Amino acid sequence: YTIIMDLWKKEGYCLLSNIIDSNTLNKSTSFLKTIYNAKSSADKDFGSEGKLEFPTGKIIDKITLNESIIDIVENLLDDKVLLTQADTWSKYGTNDFSEKSNNNQRMHMDYGNNSFLHPSSWDNPEAVAAIIYFTDTYKTGGGTRVVPNTYNTKYLYQPPYTTMPGIQHYKFFNDKQHAETHMQNHGLQVLKFREELYKHEIELFPTIGDILFYRLDLWHRGTPVYIDQHRITMNLVWKKKSATWINQWNPGWSKKMYYSWLEKEFIQMTPKQRSILGVPYIGDKYWTKTTLSHLKARYPNININPYMSKL
Repeated sequence: YTIIMDLWKKEGYCLLSNIIDSNTLNKSTSFLKTIYNAKSSADKDFGSEGKLEFPTGKIIDKITLNESIIDIVENLLDDKVLLTQADTWSKYGTNDFSEKSNNNQRMHMDYGNNSFLHPSSWDNPEAVAAIIYFTDTYKTGGGTRVVPNTYNTKYLYQPPYTTMPGIQHYKFFNDKQHAETHMQNHGLQVLKFREELYKHEIELFPTIGDILFYRLDLWHRGTPVYIDQHRITMNLVWKKKSATWINQWNPGWSKKMYYSWLEKEFIQMTPKQRSILGVPYIGDKYWTKTTLSHLKARYPNININPYMSKL
């Protein structure tokens, strides 16, 4: 995957296949199709409205905690990472093109509602976003369109990135037509810039199990799902541990820890899986004989040997 992952560092995205083991993927896909089996079950906008935010206690948590995915993200950022977002949801095909509809999205970047700050320089990325697909977009529609950062599009990636709905003085619209009608009222330069973005977009058609890794400062957008079809995805974001300015999207990971199912799930996690949830990594100065004895006292069935090995 090294060559493909280099595409993420250079152009802002890469699409990988065969990362998730088939057993977990098949069980997750079957589970999600029982959740999203009718128009009434579809989510209104981005996200599951809380019902499938990690941790869920369901099979899909195994995908959120997949170590192969964590390894890829750490490789992309060349650092240890923290998970900040994990939500699984369905986008349903309708004829709704109202101003807030996510049916046919405007071109945008994702940094705006993940941080109060502007992204860092292109050669020093702070976060990785991902979309995992549980349906075949050739059949459902809803493929993601991206504008790669290449020699021919470098002029579209000159910071600061402020020419988009919801940033600076531009009003937020989700729908493409409403957004661009608003943007064209802000002068010819803005109009031309937005037109160039759409001229250079390319559409990706991921299938079941494919993972689109992209950056919070990549121009991209969602496209319409075919009428009466569900496009089911999991959206995730990880940040460098040092990037305190990138905010947590989900409620705190430990919010449901008083319920036994999450305690059991935590005990079964590996140290690497726990680390993306904020638990100190093996070898961290936090771990001492005392702190490990307290960990064992809280979770009698946990295996503390990996932590002990680095004392």
